[in-house]
Amino acid sequence: MEGRSTEAVEIAFQLLQDGLPIEIVIELGLTYALRSLDMKCTNDEFNLLEILLAGRAVMSVMNALQARGYLNMKQVQQDTIVLGTIQGDIHDLGKNIVKIIFTAAGFRVIDLGTDVPPQTFVTVAQQEQASWIGVSTLICTTFHTVREIKPLAQKLGLKDVKVIAGGGAVQQCCPEDLNVDLIAGDVFTALRLCTAKGVKL
Repeated sequence: MEGRSTEAVEIAFQLLQDGLPIEIVIELGLTYALRSLDMKCTNDEFNLLEILLAGRAVMSVMNALQARGYLNMKQVQQDTIVLGTIQGDIHDLGKNIVKIIFTAAGFRVIDLGTDVPPQTFVTVAQQEQASWIGVSTLICTTFHTVREIKPLAQKLGLKDVKVIAGGGAVQQCCPEDLNVDLIAGDVFTALRLCTAKGVKL
């Protein structure tokens, strides 16, 4: 949270060497830091430089974990997920972590970036034969845009494509509020949802 990238990486590796599971390091370390950033983005404590430095530290840890093989998870399946931050929002820290974790878990991830229109999610999902659309947002004013994804998918006949939403702004919502199939509180919840066998939606 203080933006000290080198020290954050060293601490993460020390925790892993001490036997702490990778899920705990990420969920209670990096995800906690991201949620703190989310809060600062929406109140009077907003400081762009502080947020950028903290974001860089989080990604430094994730990149270091991936480079040293800590994120080489079991190949659970080869489903494709189309991932992006919804139109009107340019935040991508959480999305980038989802990309790293899902790729390591064996998913084929199509990252559309930020400020992505609903139609683009659906068009790419059709072109890439995706099983999932993952949409992220930290801004409540984008909810009406998130709600457009599912109807657009249905118009194209993508009945089997599931839409999962994540990000700080959606944590108090239920799927019906956003017209999505699932809402994930963190990256590992999202991964469990997308790899669950026999999920009925």
